[in-house]
Amino acid sequence: MSAELNSFPAPPPRSVTTDPRLAERYGKRAVALYLACTALIVAVGLLGPSVVVLTLTNRHPWLPSYWFDAKPNDWLVSVMIYVAIALGGYGVWMAVKALKHGWAPRIKRLVALGIGTTAAVTLVPPMASGDVLIYAAYGRIMTLGGNPYTTAPADTIRLGYDPVIAATERPWQGARSVYGPIATWIQWLSSLVGGDSMQLTVWMLQLSVGISLILTSLLLLKLVGPNLPSRRRVLMLGMANPLLLWSVLAGGHNDSIAVMFAVVALVALRRHVFLAGILIGMAGATKLSIGLVGIAMLWSLRGDRRKMLYLCGGGALAMGGLYGVFGLQAFQQARSQTSFISTGTPHKVLLSLFDLFLPGGLVRTVLAILAWGGLVVVAILLSQVMPKSLVPQTYPDDPVPTAVRSTAILAIAWVLTAMYSLPWYDVIAWLPLAAVAASKVDKFMVIRTTMLAIAYVPGRDPNARQVAATLSDSLEFFSARLRDTICPAVELAVLVGLIVWSRRNGAQWWPYDWPRRKQKAVPEKAAAR
Repeated sequence: MSAELNSFPAPPPRSVTTDPRLAERYGKRAVALYLACTALIVAVGLLGPSVVVLTLTNRHPWLPSYWFDAKPNDWLVSVMIYVAIALGGYGVWMAVKALKHGWAPRIKRLVALGIGTTAAVTLVPPMASGDVLIYAAYGRIMTLGGNPYTTAPADTIRLGYDPVIAATERPWQGARSVYGPIATWIQWLSSLVGGDSMQLTVWMLQLSVGISLILTSLLLLKLVGPNLPSRRRVLMLGMANPLLLWSVLAGGHNDSIAVMFAVVALVALRRHVFLAGILIGMAGATKLSIGLVGIAMLWSLRGDRRKMLYLCGGGALAMGGLYGVFGLQAFQQARSQTSFISTGTPHKVLLSLFDLFLPGGLVRTVLAILAWGGLVVVAILLSQVMPKSLVPQTYPDDPVPTAVRSTAILAIAWVLTAMYSLPWYDVIAWLPLAAVAASKVDKFMVIRTTMLAIAYVPGRDPNARQVAATLSDSLEFFSARLRDTICPAVELAVLVGLIVWSRRNGAQWWPYDWPRRKQKAVPEKAAAR
């Protein structure tokens, strides 16, 4: 092996077994499951406020979102969403199998499926997480002349009643914004349109998420080119993916907006490196975790230091300028989330265990080191076995195929090892994965996202006043055990399974010659003897 850090060219794709009958059968099942998942999500949304569906105040009857005040039973709506997520996950796996066997539906039909299901979910109220309510509150604080990086919703509530800010749920009322300036400006624009209506403000936020998901998939179609199998994979795992529709769109999470800017940066990387740097900086100014894509882009340019400097310069200019508008406190707030540990991860179980007899600060530090070390290890293993990018090489030094593949590797490694990991974070892994050839990684990601999404149903604080009145003790106990016991076990099993699969396919723990010294060059004459 070379003493230099190898890029580990992707292994050649395995032969695809073409079986038209199986392909058609799996394909029809996948589409049916996608539609069934979407129908259940929409049905729960139409039932109106519940333990799953958020309460939106100051309603405009003829404007989205739409719902009936049916006051559904907590177990009914929760089970409907459990089934929807399970059907969606199984549908994605069926789609992968169908494409493997040569399923060849028309591209226009898949685009219609993606846009249609996205539009349907956008027309009903947001569900599970109350994050979108706090987004609306941050936008409202800005429209009232405040700064969401220094002012929490609770601070505004103390000054007087506001219908939007008062509609937020615990425990986030005391939290200042951890989102980047671009996300904050989108929240502000949504608040300008929505005024004192939480319903209309939230719908504007949902609309921005839905548009970003569609645009990202269309950009990925541009990257993979005219190859029809590649385009079908992008549409079925990206635009129409029901796991993303539930985890990201139904909750109105702004992660998809950051990913959209990152994919635009990947498109620009081919011809305009400095512009790509500015765009990836804008992605980071939406959410800092998207910096993983910037690292992948740098890796793809490692043979050209000048272009690396252009990329870094553009990113620094955008990040510095955008965060500079709000001051240093905005960046400090954004990076504060890196120390959190979320329920549903194995890290939370370890924290609860070792926190009994060790100082909490020490335990968190050790877990952070393990998480970052795990990310590096998983990325090294995946770099040796991850299939090739579906993005074609348009010229000899085209960096985009490597950047897309590296993004998928880093994103998957991050979501599997991060201390703070939530279902909607997986959008950063699924979209680049859709532009990489099929492998068993697809199955691991289906299991992970499906389990984590189920674990976060109902997904809201049981002490929130909108939830407490309808959440039964039995459902609270069941959902808590899903999240703090079953989910960490499944997540750990997925991580171990991915590592074992990588090793069985030939991946080495440390496949580099360095830091060992290079062997001395052998003179040509001596070598000839």
